[in-house]
Amino acid sequence: MEYSTQDLIHLAYAAYRTNGDYVKHTKRYSEGQPTTFSNKELITFTAHSEWQPEDFVALTVTDEDREAKIAGDKHMRRYTMLAMGELPAFEADLFAAYSSEKMSITRTGLVAYLPAFIDRQVADKLYKQRLKTEFADSKHLKSFDPTEVEILKVIPLSSDFYDNAYMHFGAIGKDLVCFTVKQAYSVGKTYNIVAKIKKEDTEREVGLPMTRLNYVKLRKQEI
Repeated sequence: MEYSTQDLIHLAYAAYRTNGDYVKHTKRYSEGQPTTFSNKELITFTAHSEWQPEDFVALTVTDEDREAKIAGDKHMRRYTMLAMGELPAFEADLFAAYSSEKMSITRTGLVAYLPAFIDRQVADKLYKQRLKTEFADSKHLKSFDPTEVEILKVIPLSSDFYDNAYMHFGAIGKDLVCFTVKQAYSVGKTYNIVAKIKKEDTEREVGLPMTRLNYVKLRKQEI
């Protein structure tokens, strides 16, 4: 059975808003806690109501979702030209799905990831712009005292079944640092940090000097 791709994309934004992110796998709990449905299943069960589990609540597309889709469409337009050349296999499949008029319900996993894909591309673009402008003179740290760090980017390091840790890219003054901790801290926020220097490294996106830290402890700044 096929559905309008545009309708499924609207549902993808509704799922993204409902879960607050992209959730790859449905999580069922033994008692006292409602099931967290994956974005894909939120879309699938809403579109194909005959398959809905008893504890499922169908998505409702809001004006916020429609506005988010319009912004996403603007971002995807640049792929019109890129798609004529070489794209990584996953991005090529995602673009093909996005560009289709109708889609099988079994392929909703591609559009389910679309809002997160666009948000991460936009965030990555802003991250690279900041590195090239604000942190172009980054140097390796030679010593470390308790100070402040701004979080610039966070990458989850996880399996399909459980969360392990989060790699954080940040800045102390105008110098880039990187560290891994079990909690994800907020991008754009500044925290008090205590740590030790692990080694000198290079930021792989733009090749700037970056210092790896370990034994990191962060504390939210008091207002």
